[in-house]
Amino acid sequence: MKTPSLKFFLRALIPGLFLALTACGGGGGGGGGGGTMTTAQTCNALTVPATSIPTPFTASPSTTANQVPVTVEQYAAVNYPTMNLPYVTVQVCHGSQCVTIDHVIVDTGSYGLRVRADFPGISNLNLPAVTNGTAPVMECAQFLGGYMWGGVYQATVKVGGEATINPIPIQLVGGQNSFTPPSSCSSSGSNIGNLSGIGGNGLLGVGVFLHDLSPYYACTTNANTGSGNLALTSIVSNPVFAFSSDNNGTILTLPTIASTGQTTASGTLTFGINTQANNSLTSGYSVVPVPASGPNIGNFTASLSGQSGTYPASFFDSGSNLYFIPLTGIPTNSSGNYNPQSLQTITGTATSFVTPSNTAPLSFGLLDITNYLNGGNVAFNDSGSDNGATAGSADFGLPYFYGHSIINGLNGAQATQGSTSFTGPFYAVK
Repeated sequence: MKTPSLKFFLRALIPGLFLALTACGGGGGGGGGGGTMTTAQTCNALTVPATSIPTPFTASPSTTANQVPVTVEQYAAVNYPTMNLPYVTVQVCHGSQCVTIDHVIVDTGSYGLRVRADFPGISNLNLPAVTNGTAPVMECAQFLGGYMWGGVYQATVKVGGEATINPIPIQLVGGQNSFTPPSSCSSSGSNIGNLSGIGGNGLLGVGVFLHDLSPYYACTTNANTGSGNLALTSIVSNPVFAFSSDNNGTILTLPTIASTGQTTASGTLTFGINTQANNSLTSGYSVVPVPASGPNIGNFTASLSGQSGTYPASFFDSGSNLYFIPLTGIPTNSSGNYNPQSLQTITGTATSFVTPSNTAPLSFGLLDITNYLNGGNVAFNDSGSDNGATAGSADFGLPYFYGHSIINGLNGAQATQGSTSFTGPFYAVK
């Protein structure tokens, strides 16, 4: 079997900053999100409000079914290896009508739900469109691998036993509306808002922030769209914050796997922190608070053995299917993927910008996985690349989650570990 190019997810864009991002399998073609327009259109950029730090909150105790299975596997509908893509099932509802969507990727580096607009049954829900005046609101969710273009709609989101109290804005990528993305969007790369580009049927962004601040537009075939501000309530939102309970964070847990990979791996996504017996912030976790604003927003500093300097733009991101870390002394293949013939182990420390005394140990491996990937394995804990890595940045992608439980404490959420109280955003690693 010919060695496939590795599809990978990258981080989503916060205006002016690269922040914990999502995933988007590197496929997909260019072009627009829904067909060719036969009449003139206008898409005016909308001003997105700076998300404010919410009043600190603590989720109340709950008995809701707050865990859902996560599976890393080959998705048969995708024609390339769906390596290190953590899938869950999500329901999108309008009133009493719901559509169950399988193979939605859990992304702890982005915020909000994105679903393929052409997924069977979605159009039959007739989800209410978010508008600016009378003009439909479209979003250009930008990733380092390209962009997802599509309309913003109101929907109730259900994941396992959890559900949003009220409908929240989600994005239907591929466009239920047939507006062509403006050049300010399409110039950001290829259109990855499709099955091949995503590597699944949607993206569940459950990172540490509450809103996705990608560019938004008011689009219409009438030139008088106007422009203006977009209310925070109209922006694609992290569904966890909108749950009625268990709404202060998530825990993604995956099992330890062999260094040569596995065909599948099964774990859990748990909602809430200190709200039930299964989501306690125990002493076994190393808590690393991260800044809610400023130049280091959402990041910690990583120092790694054998590497000079530090990585001040570091983060944990299940939406990246490799480690994207620039390293010296580790061989790479022609694609820039690390390919040492024996397992190379790198250790280090994650240090908080907020409270430098809060640290977490780091340890991960790198190995040439080519033969094992060609053999059908898609779950790997030691796959990394220098291709797409950025100087000073360490993207601890899904490989790092194997053998760990990693908590994302939401911005403004309060959680206590023993006698110490933490206010999100924060990571906690066990």
